[in-house]
Amino acid sequence: MSRWCGVGCGFTALGVWLVACAGAPPNVEAPEAAPTASERPSKATAPASDVLPTPDTRENPPAATASAPPAPAAPPPASILSICSAKCDKLVSKCGASTVESCRLNCGKYDPPPGGCGDQVRAALECARDAKDLTCANVAPESCARKFREIASCAAGETAQPAEKAPAGLPEGWEQVTDSANGFSVALPRGSVVKAGPEGPVRSVMGADATIYTVSVLPPLKDKPSEKSILHFLMKVQGRCSDKVKLDGFIEKAGRSSIHYKAHCPDKTDWNGMIYTNDQHLFLLSAQAAYGKVGLTDPFFYQFEFIPR
Repeated sequence: MSRWCGVGCGFTALGVWLVACAGAPPNVEAPEAAPTASERPSKATAPASDVLPTPDTRENPPAATASAPPAPAAPPPASILSICSAKCDKLVSKCGASTVESCRLNCGKYDPPPGGCGDQVRAALECARDAKDLTCANVAPESCARKFREIASCAAGETAQPAEKAPAGLPEGWEQVTDSANGFSVALPRGSVVKAGPEGPVRSVMGADATIYTVSVLPPLKDKPSEKSILHFLMKVQGRCSDKVKLDGFIEKAGRSSIHYKAHCPDKTDWNGMIYTNDQHLFLLSAQAAYGKVGLTDPFFYQFEFIPR
């Protein structure tokens, strides 16, 4: 081989090597393929043995929430007959058998009650049943007199009037008058005067509402006080006014008695009053005014007191 061939062949080999080096791509690492879903690590899960079973509410429904028990129904009110009988039972220990039997027979007077008067009958009998001044006499306790008068008024068809409520003490313009000589004390409008009457002193005054209030001190009844003897007395005192007089609430206790009366007079005036008796006197209390115009009477009637002479 000639010297030029050696040199030429050397250059040729060097060119081939350069071409080979220039054409080869750079040695770059291919990106790593993303793992498939099946190859992704899953979240940590507890072993099957540690997982609590979900309760089947279809087979085991949740317990119902306990509710409060219903309130007991109110007991029915006691019958009128049982209230009256309970009143009579209180007489057993202090009164004779005949008195107790008479009391029980008298219960038939209230059962059934007069039409439309059941509430008044119930209130009066409950008052008598619980009264501390219940006596062996077959009369209403003094502390329940007004309630028994309400029965009489209701049975007579009179419209119930609102109870008169005097303020604490006495109404304005009233005073308590004491008559020691005749043994009584009574509430009256201020300004009352005493005059001599045909059978005893008479104290009277006209109130601001034109009602005339009078207290007559009279001799005691000749007969034992009763509705009958008092009616005969009023017939003499009231004349024609007694034609329509009504008596109610007779009470007798320890030698004293009281009764309420009401009369409509032909001259179109009303007489509304109380009668109190003891061994020495009959006290006739009267409130007189035009028909339907009688004024305040509760203090006058019910603050009357017997006092030692």
